[in-house]
Amino acid sequence: MLLAVSFPPLHLLIPPFVALVPFAVFMAGLPPGGEGRAAAVRGGLVLGTLYFGALVYWILVALIWFSKLAILAYVGSMLLLMGLSALFAWTFHRMYHGMSVPLWLALPVAWTAAEWFRAHWPGPLAFPWLGLGSSLTGFPELVGMAEVVGARGVTFWLALVNGILAGIVLRHRAGDRPVRSWGAVLLVAALPMAWGVWRAGNLVMREAARVAVVQPNIPEHIKLDARTALDSTFASLDRLIPQVEPGSVDLIVLPEVALPLYPRAEYAQGWMDRVAGYAATQGAPVLLGGLGFSGDLFGAYVPYNSAFLVTQEGLTGYQYDKRYLVPMVERVPLLPASWLRNLRYFGKFGVGQGWPLAEVNGEGYGVLVCYESTYPEGARHFRGAGADILLNITNDAWYGREPWYARTTALWQHPAHMVMRAIENRMGVARSANTGISLFVDPVGRVYGEIELFTAGVRAEAVLTTDVTTLYTRLGDLTGNGSAMVAVLMVLASLRAGRDRDPEGPLGR
Repeated sequence: MLLAVSFPPLHLLIPPFVALVPFAVFMAGLPPGGEGRAAAVRGGLVLGTLYFGALVYWILVALIWFSKLAILAYVGSMLLLMGLSALFAWTFHRMYHGMSVPLWLALPVAWTAAEWFRAHWPGPLAFPWLGLGSSLTGFPELVGMAEVVGARGVTFWLALVNGILAGIVLRHRAGDRPVRSWGAVLLVAALPMAWGVWRAGNLVMREAARVAVVQPNIPEHIKLDARTALDSTFASLDRLIPQVEPGSVDLIVLPEVALPLYPRAEYAQGWMDRVAGYAATQGAPVLLGGLGFSGDLFGAYVPYNSAFLVTQEGLTGYQYDKRYLVPMVERVPLLPASWLRNLRYFGKFGVGQGWPLAEVNGEGYGVLVCYESTYPEGARHFRGAGADILLNITNDAWYGREPWYARTTALWQHPAHMVMRAIENRMGVARSANTGISLFVDPVGRVYGEIELFTAGVRAEAVLTTDVTTLYTRLGDLTGNGSAMVAVLMVLASLRAGRDRDPEGPLGR
């Protein structure tokens, strides 16, 4: 439960540093061999059930309004996450009891490896939502190390602190007074934070562009009817966009699937002319979410969740098709294509290709559509391709409704990922969300210019960036990749070492 409360909207500072200590102490107290590993697996299942059940309960609560498939989505997600938690515990036990890896090292390696595997399940099974490193996004100066090691490097660091503290607890139980260990934990915890604060105060930033983000605030039950959604959206845009002073911004950004139509289809020309009118009146192109497609709209075709750029002359050649699809909602794992065609709202979308930049006034923009914000790789690819600004267009109306009792924590969890993307690549962010939270993030990770949830609004702000190419941008997730590799090698070595002396069946071996 300490893990669950580490994340938004609470943003508590202390829990991420201590949340894994109880489980690590429990694991250290288990016996070696098959009996201990069986107990570790049971403990891992309990951990996964409580932790992920509290963290992602919103999958069921948010989607059950729209389809009974939400039950399948939640049960399937929980089974995968619980299984991964059990695998983490089994691996941790193997490393600590089977290979005598110190507790302070076994915990961060096993936990970070589990996070890595969660983000790299094949296809739409991957679920990188809120790694432990994202728990400190409410204190972005403290996690400046992410520009070097990425979000999973921050995860490793937090788990390392937890591991050292767990060792201190065990030594206290044994009657020791580990003064040096307290010094070690203070150094390990404080030095990266001190460097992050120093880096935040010395990072040279520049204004890359002025961007206006628009929050139309169209409820999801309205958006599911295309014609009603179009009428409601344009009514909102007609009120909001004129609030942007003509000529004052470089780009106007609308949310994911702001217009539920196919902008490149002939029937959409009239609607796109209205968007071009906004661009002409305000003196800035409009980036919007819509539906791309390949094939024949009147025959066999594949839809895409896409972003388009519209100038006063009309639709440009720019189109980005979403590459990381939401499990169940946009891509249902393991179901045959014939079944997917019969689903009304879920599972039909194709996977995009390439990392095209939207170029406006000499600045490159990388667009992350909705859930893509949880994948560090996407932002890194865009930064490497020359993007100075990240745009996140999203429709978080799925995550809750306006009454307080109908809101879920996902409404605050989702934008936290963009804080990590900004720090990892030291670039600015503008986020346009249909019902909120729309916001801006500077390269330090500081949030500003927020538009409140379930409020129609528009906000124009200067987006800052840097000319820094971070180590993480250049080399990627070395910590996550390394932890996964080390964990696999250690488990294989443990299995080989114990093959002859521990013939106790699948759990024992």
